[in-house]
Amino acid sequence: MKISAEEYKVETRKQWNATPCGTDEALNRLGKGSLAFFDAVRRSRYEVTDAWMTRVMNFHSAAGKRLLEVGYGMGTDLLTWCENGAEVHGIDLTEEHHRLAVENFGLHNCHADLRVGDAAKLPFEDESFDIVYSHGVLHHTPDIEQCLSEIRRVLRPGGRLILGLYHKWSAFHIYSKIFYDGLVRGLLFTHGYAGLMATLERGADGARIRPLVRTYSRGEVRRLLSSYSDVDIKVAGLGGESLPRIGRFIPGAVIRKLEPWLGWYVVGIGNKK
Repeated sequence: MKISAEEYKVETRKQWNATPCGTDEALNRLGKGSLAFFDAVRRSRYEVTDAWMTRVMNFHSAAGKRLLEVGYGMGTDLLTWCENGAEVHGIDLTEEHHRLAVENFGLHNCHADLRVGDAAKLPFEDESFDIVYSHGVLHHTPDIEQCLSEIRRVLRPGGRLILGLYHKWSAFHIYSKIFYDGLVRGLLFTHGYAGLMATLERGADGARIRPLVRTYSRGEVRRLLSSYSDVDIKVAGLGGESLPRIGRFIPGAVIRKLEPWLGWYVVGIGNKK
């Protein structure tokens, strides 16, 4: 049975209202919504799970710029852009993300224009942002082309798009999800591919809670950014967790060599023509 775009978005709200992006049991024990909690989330992101981001995203480059984040989650990245000198705005589909992001900015004495809404219908004026940033978000929407059309509309000429999506040819997708979880553990047979991929999001069981999860190749991201100039495609995010049971035996130097090819994220950066 075909699922409509709105039904997929209902699943998205269900998933991240119940389990906000970036949370886990250990972090929640710090007191969800406390300053210690938000700071621990940020340390975990930039020092443990996604240390590559500070190198690839170039947060300090937004100083003095007007920036929109599409899918701000708890506000971790948006706060970092803000602390590096950007005037920040954000839109997110999920009410719980909005509530937590407001608390996060308030506890850090920073200001952001935070809204709840759909990226397919951005509530902003044409050509009103210097940078639009969306990382780890639009691979969950069934109407990514419409979202990107809206992003292009609100970017100023020469403005920069930074788009991070799950990488189709990553070790995590091929080995961890399809081979190990899908075939060895059998989830591909019990849940189907869509259900299997949904289980990679914390709190989703692939049946009762089943958010859309898509992956993209370098070529597909380049095509999504075909109307942009100076497009740069980077692949990053490879750790031992991408290779269950064997990752701990692979030297760090080898992991670093493989990361630009087998990383879990593909990031496209381009300038609006």
